[in-house]
Amino acid sequence: MGDTKRPRSKTQRSPSSNSLKTDRQRSQSKADAQTPDVEPEPEPIENVLPWEVFNNDQITELMACTPTEMLSKLCSLLPSPNTHVSLKNSIKADLYLLLLHFAQQQKFSVPQSGALLTLYRHVLNMVLEGKDLMELVLETSLLLTGKKELKPGMKFDFYSPDQVSKISDYFSRGVFQHFKLYRFSMLQEQDQTIISLEKIVHTLPPQGSFDPPPLAEAISEHDIETYLNAPPPESVLSVEEVQGEEGEQGTEEPAEEPNPLISMANVQTVLDTVGTEIMDKFTKDMKNKCTEKENQYMNRLSKVKKAID
Repeated sequence: MGDTKRPRSKTQRSPSSNSLKTDRQRSQSKADAQTPDVEPEPEPIENVLPWEVFNNDQITELMACTPTEMLSKLCSLLPSPNTHVSLKNSIKADLYLLLLHFAQQQKFSVPQSGALLTLYRHVLNMVLEGKDLMELVLETSLLLTGKKELKPGMKFDFYSPDQVSKISDYFSRGVFQHFKLYRFSMLQEQDQTIISLEKIVHTLPPQGSFDPPPLAEAISEHDIETYLNAPPPESVLSVEEVQGEEGEQGTEEPAEEPNPLISMANVQTVLDTVGTEIMDKFTKDMKNKCTEKENQYMNRLSKVKKAID
């Protein structure tokens, strides 16, 4: 028998699979044909760091003032009330005054001065939060060099390298060098002593009042005379008390006659004699002491004279 070849059977595809394939090809071609969407550029964020503490007008006004005028305005703008009593408010006002004076010396512009105020307040807030000195130094250096943003999209890019160096020196000579003093003065609670002084002030009576009261309210003269001229009340004594008083009067001893030796003349003589003796003794003692002191001084003077010769 000869070999018989069987015909290969062709696989028949269903119409549903063919339609899925064509849909995929069409969607892929459409995706390739479409142009890629361009993302919109983000809108630039306005850097408002210079106006965190004061606004533009306030900084302009402060930079044009003398230190004396600037201090009074700072106390009202910060605010720092009662600087003559509160040490914290007084220190706060003085620190901002020195900072603005430094900005005047360096001839900073208004935005530069405002940014410096914002940075300084940030450093003082870190001191109040109890941060260490190394954290303050690192934070300040990162902000001034622009390696860190204080707020999203906001950097301290207002200064030239020379100005950054001068600001760093100012912070080094101030907050960093005296860090413990700043922390103590800003965190230490101030003792308060309340002193009250009460005074009694006598003032004149209000106009229209009677002082003394009107005479119509006084006691009548008849009542006063009746009271003053009334006889004293007589004490009623019993018979026994009367007899007792008479017996006491009968037994009274005669008064002693004065001693003729004690008289004013004798007393005066005794006092004069005693006083004379005391004064003589006192005079002699003083004379002896003065003579002794005089001899001592003379001996010293003679020794000094010999030493000089």
